[in-house]
Amino acid sequence: MLTYKFDTLKDAETAVGGLSAPSKMPSYAWSISAKRCNTGSKLAKVKGSVCYNCYALKGRYMFGNVQDALERRFDAWSSNRNRWTDAMIYIMHNKRHIVDNQVFRWFDSGDIQGVDMLNDINTVAWASPHIRFWLPTKEYKLVKDYDIDVAPNLVIRVSAPSVDKEFSGYTHISTVYNKDNLHMANGSVCPASKQGNVCGSCRACWNDKVSEVSYVSH
Repeated sequence: MLTYKFDTLKDAETAVGGLSAPSKMPSYAWSISAKRCNTGSKLAKVKGSVCYNCYALKGRYMFGNVQDALERRFDAWSSNRNRWTDAMIYIMHNKRHIVDNQVFRWFDSGDIQGVDMLNDINTVAWASPHIRFWLPTKEYKLVKDYDIDVAPNLVIRVSAPSVDKEFSGYTHISTVYNKDNLHMANGSVCPASKQGNVCGSCRACWNDKVSEVSYVSH
């Protein structure tokens, strides 16, 4: 039972702080500042980690208007979680581009802030079975300890901490390899680097049958 009702997409998107539209993705996403990453902020200081020289801590992500938007999304969630959750469910059922493409990504910047946020994301997924959700994360202990049934359409894909290193221990993972070491990859290799840095028709990241996705380091 939804607590909050929304009459327009504009009202619902305001309630979640707005959506992001990564140019690589086939659909919309929702993100917060990478400065708020719990594990990632530590890895960003470690040379050889996947977060070192993080794309979301440089370039256009550091523009004032972009940082303002990222913080606005975090504030929308933290100030009223129930309203945020209901608004996100409304968006998943009514925003035509998302409904038509049937995929949604969490965190093209940032990461899960704790079990409350993971619970809310999971609630959105359970209420939106027509959408496949991809949640990339480096919150290893949070995912390992999570004992609530995860919606079957929510792929929590745990990211390897280091470049050129094998990784295991979770149902769905992602790894990163330098292009000269792609022969080490055990998973489905992301084709974006060979097709204009876009997903194109690939949906491996959202596919619960794909246990490992391997990205080319950039």
